[in-house]
Amino acid sequence: MEQKSSVSALQEFCAKAKTGNPVYDFIDGDEGGYICKVVLMDTEAFGNGRSKRDAKHLAAANIMRKLRKLPGFDSLGSTATVCNNNVDDSVQNEMANMNRDMLKELRDYCVRHDMPLPTIEIVQQSGQPNAPEFVACCSVASIKRYGKSDSKKDARQRAAIEMLCIISTSNTISNVNASTNLVSTKPQNADLDAGLEDLESERRRKFKTYRELIDAGGDDTRNIKISDRHNYFKSFYPALKTAAFDVINSQEYVSQKEQLDVLLDALKLTPKVSQLESASMEPLLQIELKCDLNCLFIGLESVIYKQIIQYLREMLI
Repeated sequence: MEQKSSVSALQEFCAKAKTGNPVYDFIDGDEGGYICKVVLMDTEAFGNGRSKRDAKHLAAANIMRKLRKLPGFDSLGSTATVCNNNVDDSVQNEMANMNRDMLKELRDYCVRHDMPLPTIEIVQQSGQPNAPEFVACCSVASIKRYGKSDSKKDARQRAAIEMLCIISTSNTISNVNASTNLVSTKPQNADLDAGLEDLESERRRKFKTYRELIDAGGDDTRNIKISDRHNYFKSFYPALKTAAFDVINSQEYVSQKEQLDVLLDALKLTPKVSQLESASMEPLLQIELKCDLNCLFIGLESVIYKQIIQYLREMLI
């Protein structure tokens, strides 16, 4: 019997089962090669190859392996072979065939297009101990995409591929940049902040990859974790913390502004207060605490003092 390619075998199955045609999407690699994603009957699979043809054939072979596990499809693709890809039926997960780090490629893509860096985390874990299932969430600005697999690494890789598929269009890039501007808390008409923003944008354009940006920029390009801030305040001198809690728990202050002034003095922290432009009649304040891990607070005058006091109460414990 004449052997069929994976793509032909999958197409033949779709025609017989009347499931509709499979949908193929391609992602160009920065260092050559392609990633192909195929979707059929709520099932998806990926393939990696030096050409679109190789990636497409591998994706078709991988989705057939998945479909064969479904009831009634155990004979699917029994005569099919994978062309130009040295892969056999012992492969359990198509992600194992992808020797590319899609998380790195996603970060590099965001740096090159001046987009916010992505964040990827495991948001769900289910299944049995011998057959776990993990769901990873990838976020770029307000866009979220998910990946599911039986390992955390593969789930993150899938989520990164999904994000690359959606942000690789020009319309999506514009929407990401627009959404980033909408959530910005920086004053729009402040010359200093605008100048700093322009410098940061220019700096990003000088680097092609996320790794180059990190290596050249040092630690200032990394976000400070909330746990690092907590440990910083938690390790304050005991005498200063005792004096601070005496102020926090006191009821003798006439205003929260006065209480905050005394609290910062007890902690030996110097605040820098400035007023920002705002559409509200109430002053919008920016308060920066000068310390090893600079803290910046922005809020209306009626609430910002209370918020900073509560922040320090929780961080000093």
